[in-house]
Amino acid sequence: MAVALTQSTADDWVKTVLFDRGYLSLIRGEAIKIYLAIIQACGGEPDRSVTISLARLAKRTQLSTPTVIESLARLEKLGLVVSTTRHKGKVSTYYVSAPPPRAAVAEVKSSVG
Repeated sequence: MAVALTQSTADDWVKTVLFDRGYLSLIRGEAIKIYLAIIQACGGEPDRSVTISLARLAKRTQLSTPTVIESLARLEKLGLVVSTTRHKGKVSTYYVSAPPPRAAVAEVKSSVG
């Protein structure tokens, strides 16, 4: 049975991840648009059962495919999204993961430069 999420749930998740955990300063360029599009698609919280394709992200954000790919790579490196498929020729989909706690942000900062 699906549970309807309130807008405050999505707002709380975005606030927690981006502001309280410090990820906003790590997300560069168009990656914030991609992250917000994925968050919106899954109802505002991490949900492995809700995935979104590269093509849908490009269409939804009106960004070029290379820009979406670059942004997703950065978000994956930060631990904010996970790719479900890595085989060449297959459709890759992505979902929002539960990011590392705030204590791990310093380590993430040093690894992504």
